[in-house]
Amino acid sequence: MVYSRRASHANSWYEGSAKVLKATVDDLFERVKDFQLGGDEKLIGIISPHAGISYSGPTAAHVYKVLRNYIYGPKGSNVTHIFLLGPDHHKGFDGVEMSGAQQYETPFGALSIDTSVVSSVFQSLKAAGVQTTRMSQSTDEEEHSIEMQLPFISHILHHPPAGLTGAKNRIQLVPMLVGWTDRETEERIGAVLSSYSQDSHNIFVLSSDFCHWGSRFQYKYHYQKSEYPAIADAIIAMDHEGMEWLEKRDMNGWYEYLNKTHNTICGRRPISIGMEAVKNDRSTTVRFLHYSQSNRCASLSDSSVSYASALITHR
Repeated sequence: MVYSRRASHANSWYEGSAKVLKATVDDLFERVKDFQLGGDEKLIGIISPHAGISYSGPTAAHVYKVLRNYIYGPKGSNVTHIFLLGPDHHKGFDGVEMSGAQQYETPFGALSIDTSVVSSVFQSLKAAGVQTTRMSQSTDEEEHSIEMQLPFISHILHHPPAGLTGAKNRIQLVPMLVGWTDRETEERIGAVLSSYSQDSHNIFVLSSDFCHWGSRFQYKYHYQKSEYPAIADAIIAMDHEGMEWLEKRDMNGWYEYLNKTHNTICGRRPISIGMEAVKNDRSTTVRFLHYSQSNRCASLSDSSVSYASALITHR
């Protein structure tokens, strides 16, 4: 069943008023310094958090400002698709669910889904032996990991720099919800997406928060306690070890790190899939631009969520 996905988390996780949301995102962009890609460097994708915009928005803004400048610059003028890979937080399923929507509603206006590309990826995943189904509207609207990228994406597509035409009619979305996967499955999904990642018409958004620490997340691992006696410092160090494995593009190190720490990186599977998709391109660079925490944990009764944002580029 084809449907139009409501902006179900508007007015709670982010502002539902287009005017107020625009002011919020404009302010977030204003606070971020411009980051310039190298002259021959092209953007493949980004890693971006997905908490409420007041929590993770400042971290996400670092990579979305780069994406905005890229899309409206000469190197990104041919971008036509944004692939959105988000982790499932609610339903629980094996493999991948592709969105069945024809459009995603946002406070700035609807964003179009390329249903033909969605169908093509769907068939390719099934042919690769990946359990693949279609999202129901209720599953699509309950999940926040993809929707929380849309305040930035929709702002970018509907509000171009002065003198330029908005990209909302040029760029369509390809949303994918990732469920339970093991390394072999992630390699298969990455292999399917590899050709898309190497096509300059496409940008990938890998949606993920980093460590969720505290009783409410059932995770209180104290990383390298002797070296980092303060809980908050241990969390920062643990997250940064994971970030370093990704920047090294060392998938063995990344998977060993996850097995060792069990770090509650909710989008570890979308991130792993994205890394698998580009693993054969030796020119690929992963570069983290920002890291933050919702709270600095000082005791076992505290909790926090970490946010990190990164660029994935190649030459």
